[in-house]
Amino acid sequence: MKKPLKDNIPQNFTKSANRTKALSEQCNNIEYVNTANANELKTIKAAAYIRVSTDEQVENGYSLQLQRERITAQITAKGWELFKIYEDGGQSGGKLERPALQEMLTDIEVGNIQAVVIYKLDRLSRKQRDTMYLIEDVFLKQNIELLSISESLDTSSPTGRAMIGMLSVFAQLERDTITERLSSGRKQKATTGGYCGGNSAIGYNTKRGKKSLFVDKNKADTVRRVFVLKDEGLKLQEIADRLNIEGHTTKQGAKFSSTQVMRILNRRRLYEGTYVYSGITADGQHAAII
Repeated sequence: MKKPLKDNIPQNFTKSANRTKALSEQCNNIEYVNTANANELKTIKAAAYIRVSTDEQVENGYSLQLQRERITAQITAKGWELFKIYEDGGQSGGKLERPALQEMLTDIEVGNIQAVVIYKLDRLSRKQRDTMYLIEDVFLKQNIELLSISESLDTSSPTGRAMIGMLSVFAQLERDTITERLSSGRKQKATTGGYCGGNSAIGYNTKRGKKSLFVDKNKADTVRRVFVLKDEGLKLQEIADRLNIEGHTTKQGAKFSSTQVMRILNRRRLYEGTYVYSGITADGQHAAII
């Protein structure tokens, strides 16, 4: 049976004057915080990260200005506060050692940023390993939300995190394809004896904008001296000591060691005019030194 009402209030909810006063005083001493509402009211400071390499800017239209405009508009639409625009112009997506990216990671570490917004996932990195490192070991651990405008993805949901992982795989595939294409081009050049890049050996130099080997006359004399001393029967350290006594220096201007002498001797075929690259051997386009 329902209890009778008193002034439309159930009797079991009526309180004595003392009880009401006690509860009132208790409530006044409690600092009530609705954490959900507090988070909603807290302004999120977002970082805008943009990157472009010279080739991508020309071929794909990922200009810094385009990325800047799209990202800032997205941040405004979400009601976030733009903390800073981190800009890496002419930087490869295959490495993490980018000035602006490293600056942003530092600001994340000290708690200045709560969200990162990018134009496209591959702006962050083209390597799957690096992408997942940034997402899992940096952003998620620091409770940083990542938004990618082009893919309409974010890391605030399990689905978003899964999709970003899948897209990073395709970014890695694209980079591997580019690398394979470049490698194929180098191998094709090697078949004609052309220089395929890398650090040039002592005795040779390269010229800016030209992928060719040019004889360094001063160091070429050093290379010839190494082979003369070897033919005389001297051991590696003895050759190094003789070179140092005679005033010869390495390509960096330092004294010779037995290891550096061995490197020269191991490159006999190069100094004889033969070019070897990735299992390909051909008559080199460079001039022989010995």
